[in-house]
Amino acid sequence: MTNEIVISVLFACHNGEKRLRRTLDSFAAQDFPFDRWELIAVDNNSNDNTFAILQDYRDRLPIIAMQHAAPGKSRALNAGLERVRGRLLVLTDDDVRAERDWLSRFCHCADLNPDYSIFGGRIIPEWESYPEGDPLMKWIPMGSTFAIIDEHQSQPCEANMVWGPNTMIRRQSIPAGTRFREDIGPLAGGIYPMGQDQEFIMRLSKHDLKAYYCAEAIVHHWIPASNVKEEWVQRRGERLGYGVPALFPNEIPSGPKLGGVPLATWLESIHWSLRAALFYYLPRSKWRFWAIWKYYYMRGYRAGIRRFAPKTISQP
Repeated sequence: MTNEIVISVLFACHNGEKRLRRTLDSFAAQDFPFDRWELIAVDNNSNDNTFAILQDYRDRLPIIAMQHAAPGKSRALNAGLERVRGRLLVLTDDDVRAERDWLSRFCHCADLNPDYSIFGGRIIPEWESYPEGDPLMKWIPMGSTFAIIDEHQSQPCEANMVWGPNTMIRRQSIPAGTRFREDIGPLAGGIYPMGQDQEFIMRLSKHDLKAYYCAEAIVHHWIPASNVKEEWVQRRGERLGYGVPALFPNEIPSGPKLGGVPLATWLESIHWSLRAALFYYLPRSKWRFWAIWKYYYMRGYRAGIRRFAPKTISQP
């Protein structure tokens, strides 16, 4: 009798040589039986040693290392989905450090909650350099900026509270042909619309799949010092805004449009542009931070409306 592959872990990586070994070492330390899980790791068009590092772990991990030349994280994940065999699909990133019992806890949570098909785990920040005393850390929207979910209580949750670095799905509950939208998600160079993982989960939830939060399944999400800068966080707001119309098309304002964008959105954009201009040369403050953040968010939101308004999330 052959052992069933219970869990398939899937992630995509682009130019990850500086962070990848930390992630793979934590996977290699898992207490889940070696022959009951697999790791599908997709090198997405890297030009460094990412693929060589993945291959280095063939003796330490049940790894299937793939190369996918077409740029785009969603494209790479879709290629990886074709290879998964486990009844539980775990989605994560190449910049996490998993607790030793991560997979065991996820599997146990699924066994205890058979009526749930979507599971999210705890995501704890691991700061390269935490800016002690910087008021910026009280202003930042931590969840959407750094994908942090640090609740300690396991319980049912909304599907939009299950986030990419620590997600599990019962594979048999995924409708045939369901894939990540390839027009959303990280793409090297330029501004891209965020939210491919959340959109995927939200689309699954439309098939009456319930979500559950497993606080015991823990990963630590690496946050480099370069990402804890006011300007970086504000510019990230543009990527967030860019993806929102794809995730929530029904929330796009109705009414007259100018250049494909509702007048209501233009009015809100003008409001925040004026506030950002007013505060820009003033000393740092919460109000200055948010005015500039909203300016970038609205710029991304307008671009997202132009790109995604004709589409919906009703695809399979």
